[in-house]
Amino acid sequence: MTSSSIHTFDLDATEPQAVRKGGNRTIINASNFPMLKGMAVYLLRLERGGIREPHWHPNAAELSFCVRGRALVTIFGPDASLDTFTVEQGEIVFVPRGYIHHIENIGMEDVKFVLAFNHETPEDLGISGSLGSMPSRILDETFSPGSNIFSQLNRGSAEDILIGSRDVRQLSLGSTDESSRNIPNRHKFNLDGVPPQIQTAGGTVSLGNASNFPILNGLACYSLFLRAKGIREPHWHPNAAELDYVVEGRAKMIILSPGGTVDSFEVGAGEIVFIPPGYLHYIENYDTEKVTHFVVFFGHERPEDIGISGSLSAYSNEVLAAIFNTDLVLFDSLVRHDEDVFIISGGA
Repeated sequence: MTSSSIHTFDLDATEPQAVRKGGNRTIINASNFPMLKGMAVYLLRLERGGIREPHWHPNAAELSFCVRGRALVTIFGPDASLDTFTVEQGEIVFVPRGYIHHIENIGMEDVKFVLAFNHETPEDLGISGSLGSMPSRILDETFSPGSNIFSQLNRGSAEDILIGSRDVRQLSLGSTDESSRNIPNRHKFNLDGVPPQIQTAGGTVSLGNASNFPILNGLACYSLFLRAKGIREPHWHPNAAELDYVVEGRAKMIILSPGGTVDSFEVGAGEIVFIPPGYLHYIENYDTEKVTHFVVFFGHERPEDIGISGSLSAYSNEVLAAIFNTDLVLFDSLVRHDEDVFIISGGA
């Protein structure tokens, strides 16, 4: 499905820019999705035994959501901090800017990750290109003076390999501790595994922000499930852009931009939607039977939220009547909300 909106892009249907033995990577940034500002998104698919090479992003932090599969992640940072842990479906992983990290498929099925960045054109540097850019003599002296290990490697290229692949015969042994248990870590959070903080008849929202995932900086992620006819009320985020990925289902959205431009469109599984900070928008699952699942990334670790229900309730009948040039009695029956409704059940 292709949407005509400038706010949307079909991530899953886009041909990957990098295809290697072991997997592929699709990049959506400001160069092919001009609407993006302050955020970008990648789609990473790893086959069994596939490895996204150790790499880092000089200008952006990374927050990834595991859509499918089981992976091993290693992150190395300042002060020799070393974190190795497993990641499974529904979990999110945060990597600070400049920290080297890898993703390795240790499961029996393909792995799929959606990765969000807090920069519209994130930069990449990998370990393979790094070795290729430095003189072998310097590397040999750094690791083992007098040896010629890196001279024999003969890499000779500053271009990254990006994705590698392990021998699947080794994987069949399945003897590593990492593949047999779920390893906790400060860099990951089980977003879909915790009780949703927001639960209504219309759906649920699990919040992954700095309040419950303290390592986050510059990014956050929510998991939104809208039940049949469920509606995410019209709202906006004063301090953060929003980048949505549709995991499953189909929904209608409307975005109001400054100047009175109203963009109404539909999105389905595999598509992304970008909403700049402060733009009014809503999401509606108009299906009468199926649930729609959105993974919602934000360009701030503590995204703020203002809904139309709380906003309208904040003002008197006199103010509303004057603005809409109508009798104030019309607003006597308006239900006042001390806080936003957030999710509505549209099944009535």
